[in-house]
Amino acid sequence: MAGDIGVISLDQDGVISKWTPNNQKHWQWVKLLDAGKEEAVDFAYMQDRIAVAFPRLGVKVWLWIKGTWQPQRSILRQNVTAIKFVEDGEALLGGTSDGVLWHCQVPNGTLRAYAFLKLQVHGLDVNSQGNQVLVSQSGGRAHLIGIQKSDNKGKVEQVYTTKDGEPNTDQRQNFTASFSSTGRTVLFGCTDNHVLVWDKNKGDVVCGLDHGEDETVQAVATFDHNSRIDSCQIVTGTKQGLLSWWKPPLVGN
Repeated sequence: MAGDIGVISLDQDGVISKWTPNNQKHWQWVKLLDAGKEEAVDFAYMQDRIAVAFPRLGVKVWLWIKGTWQPQRSILRQNVTAIKFVEDGEALLGGTSDGVLWHCQVPNGTLRAYAFLKLQVHGLDVNSQGNQVLVSQSGGRAHLIGIQKSDNKGKVEQVYTTKDGEPNTDQRQNFTASFSSTGRTVLFGCTDNHVLVWDKNKGDVVCGLDHGEDETVQAVATFDHNSRIDSCQIVTGTKQGLLSWWKPPLVGN
């Protein structure tokens, strides 16, 4: 949530919940809405809006209006696998199982295809300027797409993959590509328990974050407090319960 005041979650039963800490340092749970019983594949939250993606139904959208979450017009695009709010919540980016990256204003916009990437989209991350998106795909590959708002298109600016096309090998689907170091680097893939850190512009691996033997990395998060790279942090979590904080490598713009 904005200001790190809480956490929004989607449960397996379709319930969107809010968790906030109280003065006793305990977490309080509040139900926000019920998205439906059909299995969802992804959800997005920003300020006063929530979106949930379903493979068959498309994307359901709710806006916070007059003290309640009110359903809006759904985006009727099937096979959606990932969604992300952009433009301060005024639009959604989505990816599909057949590799289409699309954009749609909410709640009443027109769905437009930004790029056709052939392989299934597993995750999306948008930079702070809102002009670049990381698209994680099956086959151990991620694309950096530049968003060209003038003509409603996306342009492939960089591809992140090792020579064999499998930067994630055994852990390919555990976490998706994300921006780090105030947008200077990209976190994507594992080899030999090393989380790979890529130079965003050059598309080369800068270093690997070594987690040691028998650790399976399944979650990666970044914290960029401001534009200073020395204030950035990377957090990784493993299946075995190891939580690690890292200082990102120094990479130029």
